[in-house]
Amino acid sequence: MHLTLMARGLSRGMSRRFEAGWAWENEWVDLAKSVVDYSCVSEDEAFVVAAFVAAHRWLPPTSFRAAHLPAEVVSVSECLTDFHPHAQQSMHTHPWHLSLDDALHAARDTVDCAADVPPEHVIKRILRRITSPAVEHAVAQGAVHTLAMSVPTSDAAALLTLVKKCMGDFPGPFQVNLAMGAAPPMGQALGFEVLGFDESQFHTWLCYGWHIAAADRLDVLPAAQGLLSTLAEARLVADMANQERESPEECWWFPALITQHDVLL
Repeated sequence: MHLTLMARGLSRGMSRRFEAGWAWENEWVDLAKSVVDYSCVSEDEAFVVAAFVAAHRWLPPTSFRAAHLPAEVVSVSECLTDFHPHAQQSMHTHPWHLSLDDALHAARDTVDCAADVPPEHVIKRILRRITSPAVEHAVAQGAVHTLAMSVPTSDAAALLTLVKKCMGDFPGPFQVNLAMGAAPPMGQALGFEVLGFDESQFHTWLCYGWHIAAADRLDVLPAAQGLLSTLAEARLVADMANQERESPEECWWFPALITQHDVLL
């Protein structure tokens, strides 16, 4: 069963939302920590770590995969992905963690893995209503991966300014890490996700349909795990999305380097 959600009126900034449904394959990949090889995914720009998540993979429906997506997608966006701990309530931090150790600890926590979705996560709540209990259980029992989200140094100050504007000077993961300006820890570089920030949440180019526009207008396609291979491609997509913003309050889009830091538990 599928759902098409493209109307602007659902909530501000949700005009390019997606056709959704669930499928699930159980697959676990345990990776020892390794040095991040930036050369395979970026040019010469350095990166600043912003925050960490303990995340399930997102498994798009078959009709959504027809738009150049694989069966299993990496995303750090709350729009699509379930995170640990599920019981974390604060919009100032959820689902983000300050440190790699915090995220690794959260990945081990399976309490409330099938918890109710908060009211503000409209897309997830709709997905829950159209997903069978058996599929929900399979998703809840799937592997959890520890990911870092990092931004190019040239975008760090702008993101920090937006985060502080929405969240204040609360010492959350983004406020602390972006101010410190540290490089990502050792891990496996997976690729780039184009993220949009507004109203204290991070959206993804996938739920807004920018991956379809990128293929049609820019001839840019997602690579392995639904991510982009280079910083140059991610910047092109982010620039395209930003050019169509109708007001400063709408999502500001930027490229994010996603690295994985799973360890044997």
